Amino acid sequence: MPTALVTGANGGIGPAVVAALEREGWHVSGTDVDHADLADPAAPARVFDELGPTTALVTCHACSEQGGLLETDAAQLDRHLAVNARATVLLMAEFARGFDGEPGTGRIVNFTSNLPLAGEIAYAASKGAIDWATVVAAVELAPLGITVNAVDPGPTDTGWMTPELKERAATVSLLGRVGQPEDAAELVAFLCSPAAGWITGQVIRSDGGSGWRRLVRHGGGLR
Repeated sequence: MPTALVTGANGGIGPAVVAALEREGWHVSGTDVDHADLADPAAPARVFDELGPTTALVTCHACSEQGGLLETDAAQLDRHLAVNARATVLLMAEFARGFDGEPGTGRIVNFTSNLPLAGEIAYAASKGAIDWATVVAAVELAPLGITVNAVDPGPTDTGWMTPELKERAATVSLLGRVGQPEDAAELVAFLCSPAAGWITGQVIRSDGGSGWRRLVRHGGGLR
């Protein structure tokens, strides 16, 4: 049975990812902030020391706080970069060091977000770092038989949206609704499957078409 580690497993999209992987036959271990505070740079090594070799790593954890350019201070920036970016890089490194599966079977899936994320500049900076780290890791880990991709799930209803925000998010989706955790989880399950063995180094926008929200149908065309 293949084994997977899902960080942030108890909140947000994490529980849906765990359920989707278990349905596909994975043995899943999860972490949350009570089990492993990823603001601690030693936490990723401790997690894998306890867990041992795994076949897949899915990083669902996140620090997410409001704060625009003029409000954010150094402490908030450091917190987001430590938890979101640094921990993701260290987790990928520890996963790769311990990976002993068949070449081509290793899987890493990170979670990212699309721009502009106005009013959340520390979060935006940390997620931008994840995008680039994903691509670099894909290049470096390919010889080990590990694919590395990132998923942008778009506006997802994990309980944090007000009714007004949910309505607004639905209007910018080409599919007319907000995302559900299961939407992203199904993509993760696919990316971790043998069928996705040819996909690596990609940042995949699975957002219901929300990335096209600035395109407005006008006079028979798009602008």
